[in-house]
Amino acid sequence: MNHRERVLTALNHQEPDRVPIDFGGTVDSSISALSYQALRERLELGKNITRVLDIHQQTALIDDDVREKLDVDTSPLFYEPREWREDRLKDGSLVLFPEKFRPREEENGSQVIMNSEGIVTLRMPKDGYYFDSVYSPLRSATSVKEIEKYRQEIECYDRPSYLDKSYEELAEKAKTLLENTDYCLVGFFGGHIFQACQSLRGWEQFLVDLVENQKFAEALLERVTEANIQRFEHYARTVAQYVHLIHFEDDLGMQDRPLLSPKLYRKLIKPYQSRLFSFVKSRTKALILYHSDGAIYPFIPDFIEMGVDVLNPIQVSARGMETKKLKKEFGKDISFWGAGCESQTILPFASAEKVADEVKHRLDDLAPGGGFIFSPIHNIQAEVPVENVVTMFNTAREYGVY
Repeated sequence: MNHRERVLTALNHQEPDRVPIDFGGTVDSSISALSYQALRERLELGKNITRVLDIHQQTALIDDDVREKLDVDTSPLFYEPREWREDRLKDGSLVLFPEKFRPREEENGSQVIMNSEGIVTLRMPKDGYYFDSVYSPLRSATSVKEIEKYRQEIECYDRPSYLDKSYEELAEKAKTLLENTDYCLVGFFGGHIFQACQSLRGWEQFLVDLVENQKFAEALLERVTEANIQRFEHYARTVAQYVHLIHFEDDLGMQDRPLLSPKLYRKLIKPYQSRLFSFVKSRTKALILYHSDGAIYPFIPDFIEMGVDVLNPIQVSARGMETKKLKKEFGKDISFWGAGCESQTILPFASAEKVADEVKHRLDDLAPGGGFIFSPIHNIQAEVPVENVVTMFNTAREYGVY
């Protein structure tokens, strides 16, 4: 089987020749830019210049030679910049950033991004690894009427200005990949609804709104959903016709519980997600790949009902996310993408032997009958031993045969 056939067979709940492998096919399955060159050297590929595409998470855009060396089956179609510029990471290594992404350094060593009004919107502390969102433009809004004043922020939530290639340009790249490679193509759309409202309104404030100010919360949810639908209409006419899966995100879980009760979710969040996914299904044959970290077990039947085809990343350390149980209860109705190796204690801190054992455990639970794509549970963090990373992928490829 070629790469594409392998993935599509598994997603059709059939067993291919081996479990398909993803590395860097989504914005949540890559590796820290600080660790990427060490991986290249370990794979005997030599150093090059890392491209940093996901600014918030500071992750690397995986190169084709790495994909080939690890026998990866997927390739992404991300939002991209038209131009790149050289810069350096905190360890001094040379990288490429999107040309229009130009942080400023503050006196305390933090790097910040400001909007046109001079307000700091993103900040990475001097010793930090990520850019955090520190500005919620609707935080002080007091009425539904005020929401429209923030139309631009709502419509651009998933499309930052520094990733400025048009959908038409991205579609040309997708078409080329479809015709000239055998990878399964994953198009990133984003489509945040709940998380977008939290970020725009304030993470805590929007949760309060859902209980105490539901009229405002529903108005904001409506506006965010409409913006996503309008944007997807354009995406469907361009990129979507060339990709096999479309990646949506909306984190709903914490480590030990959901972010909100199932009852509140079904009343106020699910109707908007359902509307978006119904629209997507009406415009494309591509599968819906949905990402949410954390303890989201209570929501999985809702995802299935809404038409989600594939669930990512299966955070096995979160409460209720036991892989054997998930496969038994939901494996006939939804595919699983992720779960590769417990990422909070084993991948970063255990021996290579324990990493291999963990990978085998997850394959034993999730691989039978198809419906499983192996990948890191989330982006591989800085300082994770490179030997553990290579062991994880090698074990998946060698042990994950049918």
